[in-house]
Amino acid sequence: MNNNTLQKIKISLVEKIKIFLNEYYFGYGVFFSILRILGGPLILIMGLNLYFNGITKSGIGYSGFMIFFGIYYLLKPLILVLTQDAWFKNFDLEYKIQPKKIIIQSEKSKSELDYSKLKTVQERKTYFVLKTNSKQGIYLPTKLLETSEIEILNNLKTLIQQHV
Repeated sequence: MNNNTLQKIKISLVEKIKIFLNEYYFGYGVFFSILRILGGPLILIMGLNLYFNGITKSGIGYSGFMIFFGIYYLLKPLILVLTQDAWFKNFDLEYKIQPKKIIIQSEKSKSELDYSKLKTVQERKTYFVLKTNSKQGIYLPTKLLETSEIEILNNLKTLIQQHV
């Protein structure tokens, strides 16, 4: 890649959905992972148990809410994918990862992000996550990065972990 040009990447819809699902289930720590994986089924099972074994009318009524909420919590990622399609549309992003900053340009804007503004850099199985102090995230698929860019991100990840 030429030193002065930005590299253009295209993240496909399937890749964006995979990134979203991976972040939804595993991107917020162990507690949230367990809650998001087991919460819906447990609430649903408890609601069904209360419905079939409930003694009072209010208990049986409450079981309907638990069943509904359990199903919703189970299907929430699918609901988000189907209703928030703007989140998952293909988009073109031009970027350049430099030793001191990353330059990001879309069709309408161009911004430079100094690495000192990053709170975390995490390497997932197929992508890097760069989170700013304002909790914004940049997701860069590893297969679209050059070796030198991966080295910069790995060094940055190590540097940020040492300062935490």
